[in-house]
Amino acid sequence: MLVMVALMLASCARDKSYALTVTSKTQTTLIFFTDENMRDSEWSDLFDALHKALQREGRQIPALGQGAEFLRGDRIASGLEASQPISVYLHGDCSLVPMLRTSAMGALGWVRRVRGRIEPFIHVDCAQIALELGPFALGMNRNRRDMVMSEAMARVVLHEWVHVATQSPGHTKRGVEKAQFDAADLLVEDEEIQRHPQILRRRWNDL
Repeated sequence: MLVMVALMLASCARDKSYALTVTSKTQTTLIFFTDENMRDSEWSDLFDALHKALQREGRQIPALGQGAEFLRGDRIASGLEASQPISVYLHGDCSLVPMLRTSAMGALGWVRRVRGRIEPFIHVDCAQIALELGPFALGMNRNRRDMVMSEAMARVVLHEWVHVATQSPGHTKRGVEKAQFDAADLLVEDEEIQRHPQILRRRWNDL
């Protein structure tokens, strides 16, 4: 029986509690695959955002181990060996475009548990993330949109990675392990938002 551990938006998330923890001390290799092509600059932004998020959260979540390596699936050499590989699937168009406010009703990301084990396959729905962030993209140039989208994607990847690393579908009330993410949670690493948090609140309230 499959149990989906989905990272949902606030309007539709359901939390479950479990109690199994496994700590990893070996570097993990995350290999990324996409439904649609991403520009080289988008890949660079995503991996930079992942390294930044891991540096921050790794100090508080020992299960994330001793760092990680991030690889593009379309560029890995045949015969690659990795001690702790995790496949990450980016579904839909991962480019952020401006759009009017709408309701994003699907899961932002998920992993699956089979026979009691959470499998090392992470799924991220770029389309759902874009729906959540689309209104905020109004007025942004492409570089800024790429950065914001990468930070949000990295946040979702890290959330699901914790499930795999700890082998627990459980959630916390705060931080990257929350069951429910809104725009503020997705952009918690963004330096501009950190300096001017009122911008995020005003932009959403006005739309």
